[in-house]
This record gives sequence, C-alpha cells and structure tokens, in this order.
Amino acid sequence: MRVAAAGLAALALTGLSVFAQSAGQLDPLLKILVENKVITEQQAEAVQAQYDQQKAQKEAQSQQEIKETVQETVKSQPAGVPEALKGLHVGGTFYLSYQNGNQYAGTPGETTSYSKFALKRGYLDVTDDITPWFSGRITTDVYQNSAGDWQPRIKYLYGSFHWNGNSVLSQPYLNFGQVVIPWLDWDEAVNGYRMQDEMFLERNGILNSADDGILVGSNFGGLMPADYRKNVDGAYAGRYGSWQFGVYNGNGYHAAEKNQNKVLEARISLRPFPEAVPGLQFTVFGVNGKGNVSKVAGKDLPDWTVFDGMISYESHYFTGQAEYFSGKGNQAGTALNPDGSARKQKGYSLFANVRFPEDAKWGVIGRYDHFDPNPDGGSTVVDDIQKTSIFGVSYRFVGQNMALLDYQVKQHTAPNIPDEKRVQLTLQVKF
Repeated sequence: MRVAAAGLAALALTGLSVFAQSAGQLDPLLKILVENKVITEQQAEAVQAQYDQQKAQKEAQSQQEIKETVQETVKSQPAGVPEALKGLHVGGTFYLSYQNGNQYAGTPGETTSYSKFALKRGYLDVTDDITPWFSGRITTDVYQNSAGDWQPRIKYLYGSFHWNGNSVLSQPYLNFGQVVIPWLDWDEAVNGYRMQDEMFLERNGILNSADDGILVGSNFGGLMPADYRKNVDGAYAGRYGSWQFGVYNGNGYHAAEKNQNKVLEARISLRPFPEAVPGLQFTVFGVNGKGNVSKVAGKDLPDWTVFDGMISYESHYFTGQAEYFSGKGNQAGTALNPDGSARKQKGYSLFANVRFPEDAKWGVIGRYDHFDPNPDGGSTVVDDIQKTSIFGVSYRFVGQNMALLDYQVKQHTAPNIPDEKRVQLTLQVKF
C-alpha cells in the first residue's frame, strides 16, 4: 500500500505541471488522492509545497535568462540614433574673462585704465561624417563690432577628404574651403593655453588662424600610442611627426581679399625619438606671399615672408616651447618701411607649463615674448621693442574645462610708451 501511495504521489507531482494551481492551494489531483485516502492531507500538502518551490525556482531562472538575453541583445545593437544624426558631432569652446588693467591708447606718456568682463571666444563647432572618407565642418565664432553689438562670423567652413594612407604617410587629408593654416592650430594644441591670449605670431599681427584655400597634410609613420594621445596630446600625434602645406588667398578669415596674390604656407614637425622621448618635437614653419593690400599702379605689393622654428616638449606634467621668428611684412600689409617696402621683423617666445599633483589638475604657466618690429632701424616710427611677461595659475576641474588667473606686463623700449599691465580671470568651457 505504501509503495502504491508513493507511486501515486510521484505521479501527482509530475502531473501538477498540467493541473497547476496558484501557490498555497492543493492541486485537484492531490485532492482526489486525499479524498480516496490514497495519501494523507499532510502528504498532499508536502507534495504541493515541493512543487510550488520547484516552480518558483524555474520561473526565477527563466526570468534571469530572459534578462541576460535582452541585455546582450541591447549591447550588440547600436544606439537608437536617427539615421540623419549618425556621424554628427557638435562641440563648443568658450573663453569668458574678467580683465582689469591699463593700456597705451596713443597719448605719449599716458595709459588708460579698464575694468571689464569680456567674451574672448564663442566657438560652436559642427562636423558631419558624411562617408568614411569625406566629412564637412562649420565653426562659428563671435566678435564685438564697432557699435558694441556681438555678431557671429564663420571661422571654419570646409569639406575634408581623408583616408588611411600607408606606413610612411598615415591619416592623410585634403581640406577645401575656409581652413586652418599650418601653424596656429598646431601651436595652440601644444601650448594648451590659448584662453590666456593669442599665440606669439598672431599676437604681434603676423598672421591669423584661418584663411580661404586648400590644405593637405598627414602624419609620419602612424599614430602615437593611445595612452600618449589620451594623457598628453591627441592632436597631430604622428609617431614621427606631421606636416601640412596650404595655398591661400592671404587675407585671413576676417578681412576682404584685396589682390590676386596667393600665399604659400607649410609646416614640418619631426618627432625623432618616439619611444625614448615621445614629447620632443622640432618644427619649422614658413610663409611666402604678399601682404593683403590693393595693387597700386607702378608699385609692387609688399612682401610677406615668415620663417619660424620651434623646439617643443610635452608630457603629462610638463610642457615647454622655445620659438624663434624672422620675417618681412605681415598678413595685413601694414609692416612697411618709409619707402613702402616690407619691413623686417624678428622675435622669440618662451613658454612653460608645470602640472600637479598626480591628476595634473593644477597648473602654473610662465611665458615671455620678445618682439622687435624694426631690427634694421629702417623706420623711426615703430622703433619699439615689446617685451611681454605672463605668469598664471590654472585649475582644470573636468575634462578640458578650466579656470586661469594670470598677470601680464607688456614693456616698451620706446621712451614715450609706459608699461601696460593686466590681471585676468578666464573660464574655459569646452564640450
């Protein structure tokens, strides 16, 4: 009898999957067995409890398997971005400052003081990867016109063809439109503190950072390791350096073209020891063209030539630059001798940035510019060597978003021009 009862109980346990009821209730089959006294009510409840437990375990296991399957499926699928927005990248760079100082305004022996908030940069940058080998970019900036109104203007607007290249010339590209010039974009990437003010050549009116034309370039020998590109410098990070060559109208991005001359500009940066001293680069840059002035009958356009050389070093905790410049004339065609020919100019710039502690959020910067606009003494009007010293402390609070407090002194050798001094607090917003 016991054997028969046990067999019927096992059969009932198996059959519960067919006649299952909600937990806590006896299955109809078990009720029949109890009523016919085949098994006791206690035995039926034990069988029912065992079944309910097994069922709950199977359901929980099944739910977990479904959850894991869904998670794996979601991970393997691309984000639900609309087709029209795939490849679209939007970024911004803002320099927001408070400035307090004095400046020379043309009255001999006197300066005027100022205290103001200033919007120094307002980039909105949009890039679209149209195909794997072609993209478009537009970058707008803001400036304050003579009436004091803030106006937008185009900084960059171009199409870019790019491909993988080979082991010698890697990641080559061709940009057509209003593009960067070979020098300033590279210089600013190494320096990292454009938020303080312009780089040496732009500060002294030699050139500006963009122009209408065509630019080609590439890296030498592939890319630096990912760790270097992430923690030191990801721009122009060719293993053995990089190069660029461009042909431009020569008027820059915020002046009208006044003649038909085309300007040639080129940069070569060499990284001789990518493993032993990865941050060391030797760079030369040159410009050959004419100043952006209207043609006058019987007169040649003034020359505009630049030779610039730099030794730079970058690491996670230190950046250093030593730059030398020599040239004739300038982009605007205003650096002239009394006879209308291009005036020689020369100068040098030194920069250092030390970052600490381990996360390198704090930084101290020092910079010294020495610019001689008249080394040959050909003009008594501009016989004024300018010496600019800058010291600052910065704090990088997230990503490339940072604040900089700096003090700047500009000294003049001309006896009737007093020193110009400024304290500045700048917030850099970058996304």
